[in-house]
Amino acid sequence: MKCSKYFCMFFVCFFMFVFILIFPEESFSLFPDEERIILYEDYEAISGSVELYGAVIVSDQERGRSLQLTAETFAEIRPSQALNAKAGTLSFWMKPLWEQESEKSHTFLTLPWADSQKSYMAVSHGWWEPLGSKRLYFILSNQESIHCSAPYGFDLEAWVMITAVWESGDPGYCKLYVNGEKIAENQKTFSGDYVNGGPLYLGTDKGTTSQKGRGAESLLGSLIIFDRPFSSQEVFQFYQTQENDLAAAYDRKWEWLNEGLAVPLVQRRDRQGRLIENRAIFDESMSWAFSKEAADKILSRVKAAGFNIYVPCVWHGRGTYYPSRIASTDPKVASMIPLGYDPLAYLIQKAHSMGIEVHPWFTVVKRESAEYAQFFDEGVPEGAFDIHNIEFRKFIRELILDVVRRYDIDGLNLDYIRAMGVCTSVDCQNNYYRVTGFPLLEDLTQSSVDESARWRLQKWQDLAVTDIVKNLSKQARILKPKLIISIDGQPKAPGGELRALEGRDELAWANYGWIDVIFGMDYRQRIDFENVDAVRSALKQPEKMIVLFGNYDKVDDQSEAVPRTGDLVAKYAAFAQRRWPGTGMGLYIYSKLTDEQVNALRTGPFLENAFPVWKAAN
Repeated sequence: MKCSKYFCMFFVCFFMFVFILIFPEESFSLFPDEERIILYEDYEAISGSVELYGAVIVSDQERGRSLQLTAETFAEIRPSQALNAKAGTLSFWMKPLWEQESEKSHTFLTLPWADSQKSYMAVSHGWWEPLGSKRLYFILSNQESIHCSAPYGFDLEAWVMITAVWESGDPGYCKLYVNGEKIAENQKTFSGDYVNGGPLYLGTDKGTTSQKGRGAESLLGSLIIFDRPFSSQEVFQFYQTQENDLAAAYDRKWEWLNEGLAVPLVQRRDRQGRLIENRAIFDESMSWAFSKEAADKILSRVKAAGFNIYVPCVWHGRGTYYPSRIASTDPKVASMIPLGYDPLAYLIQKAHSMGIEVHPWFTVVKRESAEYAQFFDEGVPEGAFDIHNIEFRKFIRELILDVVRRYDIDGLNLDYIRAMGVCTSVDCQNNYYRVTGFPLLEDLTQSSVDESARWRLQKWQDLAVTDIVKNLSKQARILKPKLIISIDGQPKAPGGELRALEGRDELAWANYGWIDVIFGMDYRQRIDFENVDAVRSALKQPEKMIVLFGNYDKVDDQSEAVPRTGDLVAKYAAFAQRRWPGTGMGLYIYSKLTDEQVNALRTGPFLENAFPVWKAAN
């Protein structure tokens, strides 16, 4: 279903409003930094720098003259200036011509680097198959392992602008964008001290040492390369200047939401006729712990919006937000404890009096302090505790069980329940060899191209993280049999994208019954509901999968988060109600919950109070 004229106008206006907030008083020319352009090709005139090998130039109604590529045809461009791996921005338009059911990779451009290792650059939908099938890749250098990717499904009816940005350094980075929105990023130290060693190939993998006859089967529109990296804001602005029809683009962007809202609402009720639906809101701050008045105010707003589950962070890798004999109390809260105030006890008592459940939130592996030095070492992922250190696992398990034992909580939420990377400390290398019989560093290097190496790494990580989940679950339920245990994850359906090598195995944990809920974190504007559906179908109890959507937008880590409109947040909740009746939803995050959002939720999808599903009197 296409959105109405007024609906389209709303979103265009909304987007422009956000745009103005984020980029005030800035203008952007059609081609910024023209003196920094090292290549521009729009196929309007064949200057002699482009050589066609079966590819043809066609006129497209939307993007003008374009390069039409089949699986067997390609083109070459010999830039008049050298491309440098140290820094740059590369952007081009693309429209797929392949069939919907195509399983092949589609390689848009490749380029050889003039370095001693014969490395290459590539932008391709699918690479390192089968592991990398259907992922959109930007590979700056295969030999320096600087690449970023994300699973991506293209709309076969639409043009998209793909942009890749890179900069060397310690750390350096590569970033990948589609239509101005970042979809992947990788930070890694690399030199990039080399230039192109041949032409830029369009529609073929001939510019690489991994030639498998990949083609593009697509239309390629204008291509531009700058010799400097664009910021995320600049990429966003550049897309704005290059998109010919913003209204149509945003119509396509929100089509999934409009169609979801058109589905009739089916509500679940218990035997007493009460509406049952999980409505959770996550609060990552410690504001609730500062005073009774602060807790009262937060809970009042949570209640006013219509939520029935409050998930307050109580441990963020530095100190507890409640009195504890297991770990230090966070310094910002510690001064109140000797006076006899227990913030968590008060919060729970107050929330229960208002009909709100409390599920304390632990960031399990995340570390934000130099304290607990016995639990990390050189080589442990930045900002993490060593998940392979058995003493750490005992510590964090006892820290959480202490809360289960002492407080009248309704549930537990485990965040950062993953290794946060691959530990390469000496202890970890020794541990890996004892467990697998293989050297860790070699397997790590080969893991992107060697399935057996990847499998060993995954199992090693799984063993450590699962040890926490499994044993914590068993012991917690001895203390409180009806305790609801949730985790925050990004589960992948079987047969699709591979799990990250971090030991988080959401589906197995849920199907073994060690956890009750998977909050699927998806803070992007477009919720990946297809993946949610696929994950639910792989669960013995589909209702264990609950989408956790965001209520703010943020261009990049350096930008200020901008709350989404109340209307949009309410639409996300209404979408979840219709797509997954009786399951519910989670909202991230309380600190960006505006009064407008509260009102929109309460007068819209949360008009009627609801009870959490697990409290249904059926």
